[in-house]
Amino acid sequence: MWDPEKGSILGQGVPDFGLENVTVTNQTAQLGSTAFLHCQVRNMADKQVSWIRRRDYHILTSGLHAYSRDERFGVVRPQDDDDWALQIKFVQKRDEGAYECQVSTKTGRYGYLVNLKVVVPKAVISGSPERHVQSGSTISLLCIIEESLSPPQFIFWYHNNKMINYDQSRGGITVTMDHQDLTTSRLTISNASLKDSGNYKCSASNITPSSVNVFVSEGDKTAAIQRLGSGSQGLANATGATLVSLLLSLQLLLLCFTNLVVSTGT
Repeated sequence: MWDPEKGSILGQGVPDFGLENVTVTNQTAQLGSTAFLHCQVRNMADKQVSWIRRRDYHILTSGLHAYSRDERFGVVRPQDDDDWALQIKFVQKRDEGAYECQVSTKTGRYGYLVNLKVVVPKAVISGSPERHVQSGSTISLLCIIEESLSPPQFIFWYHNNKMINYDQSRGGITVTMDHQDLTTSRLTISNASLKDSGNYKCSASNITPSSVNVFVSEGDKTAAIQRLGSGSQGLANATGATLVSLLLSLQLLLLCFTNLVVSTGT
């Protein structure tokens, strides 16, 4: 809180306005939330409190009036209260930066600077980005929400861009959420089939989604193909051995015939 008449902020003397002399605080807001940047001023008399966006020096509010085409900005001040809070609805990443609460007096301008940081939570599906499972087994995917200031109420799962949280036609699908140190959601699909192959994505409001690709293969057919491959290799090996034996026999017969001709000629 500062007193423009006494030129003090939090009990400390403040000279005429200048960037290097402005009291600075830091505040963090989550993407999509409503941010309130507080500025407490006493002994206002006939003075006005203005909020200025330092990026472009645009006056957002003056007194209780907003001067921005962006309707997300406004000032909130309970009656007879010392707090003139700049309200930013549906916070976006572009709102990040410095905002100045400013009061002009006979002795100069006094400012209070708030640096706003906007965090964007993200979803992370633990494990490899590719999963290979056999038909009849269980698909289990764990989605973790990171860098979130307030946990989402719902986390949605999609299979090839189709929501599956409430899919009643497939059956055997369960989604469970846990709110402890981190918010998590686990997708479980029992008795997997080839139709369950594809891209799986977890997402929530104002959160960067995460996805993995799942490949379901027929276990019995895979084994049969492997056995067929082994049999073909064995057949090829046997055929090769037979050809070598026939060649050796032919070479032996040719040698005997040559010796016979030589002996007869002699």
